[in-house]
Parts: sequence; structure tokens; C-alpha cells
Amino acid sequence: MRNLRYVVLALGALLALGHKLMAIPEAVDYAFFGLLIVFTGIPHGAVDHLVEARNLSLHEQKFLLPRFLFIYVLQMAVYGLLWYLFPALSLLLFLILSAWHFGESDTEPAPVHWLWDIFKAALGAAVLFFLLLREPFFTAELIDRISRSNALSNTAWQWMVVHQTPLLFVLFALILAFHAAAQWQKPITLGYKRWIPWIAVMAVAYFLPLLPAFALYFGGFHAINTFHHIHLHLGKDTSPWLLWRKTMPFTLLALVVLMITGWLWWKSFQHLDPLPVLFIFIAIITLPHLLVMSKMFRFSAQLRAAE
Repeated sequence: MRNLRYVVLALGALLALGHKLMAIPEAVDYAFFGLLIVFTGIPHGAVDHLVEARNLSLHEQKFLLPRFLFIYVLQMAVYGLLWYLFPALSLLLFLILSAWHFGESDTEPAPVHWLWDIFKAALGAAVLFFLLLREPFFTAELIDRISRSNALSNTAWQWMVVHQTPLLFVLFALILAFHAAAQWQKPITLGYKRWIPWIAVMAVAYFLPLLPAFALYFGGFHAINTFHHIHLHLGKDTSPWLLWRKTMPFTLLALVVLMITGWLWWKSFQHLDPLPVLFIFIAIITLPHLLVMSKMFRFSAQLRAAE
């Protein structure tokens, strides 16, 4: 399945070339974004129950699906309430957790060590910041609408846009410095070949607008990469494609909930800005997934250390 990354990368490169040669309709960008979110983005989080069952089995604990679903939904509900009460704080929390999740997944199998942790956080932050800078004014509009025109959020983003070059330089300096320090303290083999698709995705994303650039990384690299780690964690008895088919029930459930939310907005809440609703929906279904994945990566590192 990891070879699928190259197919998506090729499609992303064609889209980037199209943007350079002609006026590409926004509908094409939205279609590219939607297809990747539906077929790889959402599914990579739709086997969290299987991952948690495996996590518990490694500690000889019993997995109960109703209990798992109750805690999963409770986390979403609490985070949804936090979004309602403190949208700017919730946005900051989501960005921090997303940066950590990206860095943690992209550097697997890095061990649990504070030097590696800083490297992961810096790498994820660089990826997120780099993608958001594809269209800084569009991102500024998103932040303003999502944070309900929070002055501090808007000012912080404007400052980061003005100082984007030194900020990216600092982030990449941290990446190089802490990678070297972590390798010296806790050496592991991260072959250079594994970074070729990552670099290629970042290079193509540079020439894309924000939404397709994010979809290329999130759906075309991160989701497929994480799905590979999930497959290894669960065991190789099941093929990756069969495991992907098992994601369909929860993927369809997420899509149904999203469609119902959209229908309710269309019928009764058109006076409300739909973008914050969509973004918050994505954020609240992402939070428990990040927690399950973080536990999976930590358990995997402990197993490797024990071998």
C-alpha cells in the first residue's frame, strides 16, 4: 500500500503543473482534497478500535468495544464543548497536537526519548507551518473565521507570516540539531530512502494551493504511512488492503454524520458560517485518534526496546 504514495504524488505533480500552465477550476482542487480525505484520510483513523484492542492485549488487558466507544465519544464531546467556549485556545491545541502527530508518525520507529521528542515536534511543526504558508492570506481568513475573529490569533499569524523565513530556518535548524543529538544519544536506523517520498511531497506541495497541498501530505503521505504502521502493529496476517476494507463501517459512519450535519446546516442554520462547523467536526473526530496513535507508537517503541 505504501507504493500508493507514488501514485498520489504523481497526481499531485500533474495538478501542480496544471496550476502553472493554466487556470485550474477550484472544483478540481476540492475534488482532489475530497477524494484523498475520503479514501485515505478518514480510513486511517477508522481502525482505532483495532489498534486500541492490540494496545491493551500487549499489556494483557481486556478490550471492551462499548467502553472504548464511550470514552472515544466522550473525548469528542468534551473537545467540542471546549471549541464552543474557547475557539482560539482549541485551535491552538489542535495545531500543537497535529504537529506532534505528524512528526511522531513520520519518524516512526524513533524511540521514546526527550531528544527524539523535540525532533518529532520540530519536524511536525515545520510541516504544518510550511503547508499553511501555501496561501497565507487564505489561512489568515480561515483562522479569523474559526477563532471567531480572535485578535491574538490573527496577530500571531500575521507575525508568523512576516517572519516566516527566520521561523522556518529555526525549525529546520532544530530538526538537524536534535536529529544529530538524538542519534548520538539513542541511535536508530532511519535510512535516507525513507525521506525521498517525504521530500518529494513537500516539493510538490510548494507549488499547490493550500487545500490540495494539505491533502497531498495528509492523505497522500501521512495517512498511508500511518496505515502502514498500523498494519505492522496489528500483525501481518491480514493484508493492508483487507485491513483498509475493515475501515469502511466507521468511514461511512463519519461520512454519514458529516452529511447529516451539512443537511441540518442547509435546512436550518444557513445564517451560521459553515467553515468553523466543518473544521471543528474534523478536529473533534481527530483528537481521540491522535491519542490512540500516540499510545500505539509508544507501545511499539517499548516492544522494540525490550527485544
